[in-house]
Amino acid sequence: MCKGFTLIEMLIVIIIVALLVSLSVPKYKTAMEKARAQEGITNLTLAADQANGYYMSHEDKGYTGFSSNYGQGADKTKQVYFNTVGISGGGENLTLSIARKTGAYTLGMQLSGGKVSRRTCTGDTRLCDAIGWE
Repeated sequence: MCKGFTLIEMLIVIIIVALLVSLSVPKYKTAMEKARAQEGITNLTLAADQANGYYMSHEDKGYTGFSSNYGQGADKTKQVYFNTVGISGGGENLTLSIARKTGAYTLGMQLSGGKVSRRTCTGDTRLCDAIGWE
């Protein structure tokens, strides 16, 4: 009698391994993108904190005159996966946005009266849902 595995047994094992890999790869990719998104969230939060600090110290002007050069500047953080923070608006309302270098999505924050009033994610809805940035 021969010792070892039959061809059928080997095929069954290969099919099971292939099934497990096919189920785990999408979850792995989603987890990696969520980790990469932390860079953009950190840079955007830093810019929002600086903008709100500017707002509090210049209440008579609101956000008018704010730029990312105020304080330490959000541009000075490490940027591997995201572009620089974009700033638009002024007065009582300010919009900050940061785009993924691949162009897959853009994270945004709307500031009003020295507080974050809204967070947005536009682009690939699957990635936006995975990141949890609404």
